[in-house]
Amino acid sequence: MKKNGIFFAICLVGAITLSSCASAPKVKDVSGPTEIIEHKGTAFGVAQPEWVGTVLGTPNQKTLSKALGIDKHIWVVSKTGENLDFVKTWADQVDARAEIGASIKQGISDFVGARADGDKSDVEETVERYSARASAVTVSGLNKETDWWVLGRTRLQKKTETESKYTYLVVYSMDEDLYAKQIKNAFKGEDDKVVDELIQYLMNYTMVEARE
Repeated sequence: MKKNGIFFAICLVGAITLSSCASAPKVKDVSGPTEIIEHKGTAFGVAQPEWVGTVLGTPNQKTLSKALGIDKHIWVVSKTGENLDFVKTWADQVDARAEIGASIKQGISDFVGARADGDKSDVEETVERYSARASAVTVSGLNKETDWWVLGRTRLQKKTETESKYTYLVVYSMDEDLYAKQIKNAFKGEDDKVVDELIQYLMNYTMVEARE
């Protein structure tokens, strides 16, 4: 998840700076720069805020917190699509909690995998146990902080056609103490030292993979 988030950030930074992303999409090859033809502030003559570039450029919690002026744990949920209203509604009302929950679960799985020790059966048992408890980590107290959207138009390779899509970024936060408390509650009965290490590990998870 963390790697996917970084990859998405690199691609979208390319779009914002009017340069192309090197990854080839599954259905259509993309060639040439992606032109930003509109964004949230266009109609009011408002420039894109600096935090957008910071969010797209790094998954580091401290850097993002400083850029956004938010002293909490941060998740950035992103979604792309052809219809802005649909993208925003889905991200705000449906996708966000599910994606953040999946991100937390993936982080826990990565944590277990990185520190797994012992024979295969012991490792598998630990992974299964932690994965089951991961589902109990709630996102109660999650707050929407801010959002931004961009409409990009990309030329398609060997064609005169263009493809336009919206990219929507929405920033959610949670008080770090509350987040830590919910993790501890979900892993009650496990080794306290290991749970503390898990909490610190999860505090580094920020970006959520963009989906259409």
